[in-house]
Amino acid sequence: MLNRLIRILKEALFPSKCMGCGSLFHFSVNSAQRWDHSAETYESETAAFEKLMAPFLCSDCLSNFLPVESPLCSVCGFVFESREGNDHICGNCIEQPKHFGKARAVGLYDRTLMKIIHSFKYKEKLQLAKPLEDLLFSIFVQNWNIDDIDIIVPVPLHLKRLRDRGFNQAYLLVKDWPEIAEKFKTEQKNKVECCNFEIGHDALCRTIRTQPQTGLGRKKRMENIRGAFSVGAEFKVTGKRVLLVDDVYTTGATINECAKTILGGGASSVDVLTLARAV
Repeated sequence: MLNRLIRILKEALFPSKCMGCGSLFHFSVNSAQRWDHSAETYESETAAFEKLMAPFLCSDCLSNFLPVESPLCSVCGFVFESREGNDHICGNCIEQPKHFGKARAVGLYDRTLMKIIHSFKYKEKLQLAKPLEDLLFSIFVQNWNIDDIDIIVPVPLHLKRLRDRGFNQAYLLVKDWPEIAEKFKTEQKNKVECCNFEIGHDALCRTIRTQPQTGLGRKKRMENIRGAFSVGAEFKVTGKRVLLVDDVYTTGATINECAKTILGGGASSVDVLTLARAV
């Protein structure tokens, strides 16, 4: 009873501050739904987002999440403006074939998700790392079989930028995936045959410090990022099925260059998963 009174008093005196709009709101730990790794947890991107982000966002900002939904490009994951029809290859992927097999994302890079990623990436709100990691994993298991991937490769930062920022956001989004996959396997009552993938945090290196891609058009982004990556000398990707992970897919220039480099290192295939897909 005393602990309950303390929690109620704390919630009343110290409300949470929404990372989306900055308003104060009350979040009750007791009323929050427990996050687990059952199949039901992963049925809806919106449901997963609301469960995991409830401690950080007010109800209005929670409702402003826009999931990536069909119809979309079956290769790059671009969401078509028309909400009718089936998934198919977009014009850009026909004209400029990609080096990866398919790319998928959690939500559109807009509104609440954009603000959450900015808080995580630029404002050092590292308490978001774990819920975002769980959220990304939920989309992973919806689009891939766990045993179809050998290596998870986070898109690397140049060493200078890594030192300035202090962390690689892409790595934080996947670093605990082997443990999460084991929990998922247990919840599935061994329906998942194996989860032997590894996190290749040094499988790809950024050897050239390029200017930031923000503000550059598609053509300039491609020129800026060309030749910027190399396969890690101590890490073998030969014959491996690789999942490339980053925070945002914008024009795809960085992702495509990474995939090209990894395939050049001998990988058998490369797919892509990001938190957000630019509109």
